[in-house]
Amino acid sequence: MPGAAICVTVPHRMGGGNQLLRAAAAAFLVVACLWQPVVDARADSLPIGVVKTAQGKVELLRGSDSIVAEVGSDVHLKDRLRTGADGSVGVTLDDGTLISLGPNSLFEFSEFEYAPQRGAFGFLGSALGGTMVYSSGKVGKLAPEKTRIRTPISVIAVRGTRFAVRLPEASGN
Repeated sequence: MPGAAICVTVPHRMGGGNQLLRAAAAAFLVVACLWQPVVDARADSLPIGVVKTAQGKVELLRGSDSIVAEVGSDVHLKDRLRTGADGSVGVTLDDGTLISLGPNSLFEFSEFEYAPQRGAFGFLGSALGGTMVYSSGKVGKLAPEKTRIRTPISVIAVRGTRFAVRLPEASGN
């Protein structure tokens, strides 16, 4: 559980020979408590896909940073893709899912999990404005019940393999 604390009391009656054991136990607990947040922070920083096509103005919004999206740019969990009036972009996720955006669009990669070795699958994308075409990859085929696209007015549970969404143009962030 991220941020969970473990509280252990080490008896002080241990003899001098056990001081090393107490120190090792304390060090282990400190490392165990600190390790989980480091792993969780890294999960968002790992790429989940790559930009395959980009024309016109296309930005990757990562946290407070705005990065020019170019062919070959990595896409990370929680990234937002924003296109300008002359922009379009195509992204391929690690499972083969294709996301294409037209002009004045905004899309967020809210959740993505593709771990077939553990049987863990899921995708939640947020289409916040503009136009989007979705073509499912392995997550959509293996776990259609865990594949969703959120829009400002609804959530689409994806059961097919391809569809398009048209929303009012995105503005701002």
